[in-house]
Amino acid sequence: MYTGNLVRLRALEELDLDSILRFYNTLELRKFLGPSIARSKRYMEQWLQEASTRNPWRDGHLVMAVAEKETNDFLGIARLKDIILPHNRAEVGISIHDPEKRGKGYGTDAMLVLLGVGFNILGLHSIYLDTMEDNEWAIHVFEKIGFKHVGILRETELLMENERAS
Repeated sequence: MYTGNLVRLRALEELDLDSILRFYNTLELRKFLGPSIARSKRYMEQWLQEASTRNPWRDGHLVMAVAEKETNDFLGIARLKDIILPHNRAEVGISIHDPEKRGKGYGTDAMLVLLGVGFNILGLHSIYLDTMEDNEWAIHVFEKIGFKHVGILRETELLMENERAS
């Protein structure tokens, strides 16, 4: 639906489930998406159903598939979350699942398209992100397109994990 030079951001579909599951439960991907917990096919089916029906104005989330522009093959996920419309801001995130597809410009292109959706379609004024400090792929992409490093949140994933357990 939303097209860049290399990718298309489109609605998530049930057909994407097998592609998502192919790399989703690898530590290489999960360690940067947090939490690093393996997810069952049933869990992912439920997640996909929920994510594919979210409405950014009602639910504050927009989750889309990142697909290769020429082939429409699933590459990963792009999302705007915690959309707060009175303040016109949201958190952004992308993930390219297949390690062989990383470093080829797909992530950069997906992020630029997603920022365009956030600013031009949703009318956001501020888009921010966070990532693990050792996620060199993401940091490279984010800095390349103009994001600025603001600070370090210490042990936030650990705290989130403890909160989920209670």
